Amino acid sequence: MTEPDSAQVVLVVELSTRPGAQREMREALDRLVDATHQEDRGVVRFEVGLDPDDDTRVLGYEIWASQDALDEHAAKAHTREFRARVRELVVDPAAPMRVARWRPMREERPALYVSGTTDFDPPAAPPPGFTSEWRLVNDARMHYVIGGSGTPVVLLHGFPNTWYAWRDVMPRLAEHHTVVAVDLRGLGDSDPGTQPNDVPTGADDLHRLVAELGLGPVLLAGQDWGGSTAFAFAAAHPDEVRRLAVLEAMPAGPWTETVPASGGTWFACFHQIPDLPERMVAGRERVYLDWFFRAFSATPGVPTPAAVDEYVRCYSRPGAMASAFARYRGTSRQIEHNTRHLSRPLDLPVMGVGGERVFGAAVADNLRHGASNVRQEVIADCGHYVSEERPAELAGLLLSFFDGR
Repeated sequence: MTEPDSAQVVLVVELSTRPGAQREMREALDRLVDATHQEDRGVVRFEVGLDPDDDTRVLGYEIWASQDALDEHAAKAHTREFRARVRELVVDPAAPMRVARWRPMREERPALYVSGTTDFDPPAAPPPGFTSEWRLVNDARMHYVIGGSGTPVVLLHGFPNTWYAWRDVMPRLAEHHTVVAVDLRGLGDSDPGTQPNDVPTGADDLHRLVAELGLGPVLLAGQDWGGSTAFAFAAAHPDEVRRLAVLEAMPAGPWTETVPASGGTWFACFHQIPDLPERMVAGRERVYLDWFFRAFSATPGVPTPAAVDEYVRCYSRPGAMASAFARYRGTSRQIEHNTRHLSRPLDLPVMGVGGERVFGAAVADNLRHGASNVRQEVIADCGHYVSEERPAELAGLLLSFFDGR
């Protein structure tokens, strides 16, 4: 577990709803949560849930980047409106909320219920100069971490990672660019929504998020499933991508039947079985993810224990493993999507980056079936987790490629 920075403010808030007013309270809370995630830049985490045994007892868990950020939130119109409304809905209008400052502890922490989980490990803090933000995209509340200034760079993670896999690359890129590291739908701290958690949906999510934030056209890099999602986005919206980097990924398309990617590995086949994998992995997420980290990292100690804790936190959330497995089950939709959009190969600059110990040159070889201008890079003695195993080398490659060198 990563301890929150001392500058952060961690709060637990409790409300007691007047019996019969539960629906109105939930509506008020939904409006507050949505507005907070969209308008408050200083929020690291803002979640609300119900006591599973008493739906009149509302619990909130908040992490703010600083006291100033919390003060700004308190002064926002949506916060003031909520406070006025909640006085009409609680048992005691004179004391509508009980608020406690709270510091999570590694071994002893209260078993509170928020958003369907009793895991109160806080999310990993963004790198200095970056903030966590949320935006409603399609039908899902998407989480991303943003910082820096300049031409936008968007980073997408893979399995079994989150935006956090880019944490050591982001500050270097932010010296020259606005950097946005996104949690894919249903993973990290992004909601799953109701649409399929597959590559085509992820590409559309990215299209809408880029438009919402006014970023396009963007420089784009994706690792593993993030690489496949980035490629699908570029295929569907080539005018919104300046340059594309694909790391340790094998995007699927009309060429897939003749050029097998990783679909034949035991775990890819296992993940495609409906319902079974998530049932078998439930409660054993750390053991399962540890296997992938040991099997596909060529760098001792990578991912770090703190990173593993963060990934376990995220993939232990209800439905997260199902969201991850859904991408394996949606390969046919990825092939159909890319076949439909690629009447001719992409002609924008594309870089394929492989770790020598895993995909290596096969990344660029695969991309040449769907793109005409492909640069190949293979990182020596590197495994699958390129952004964590070789962050400085990768940042240098990306800066050089993005700047056209």
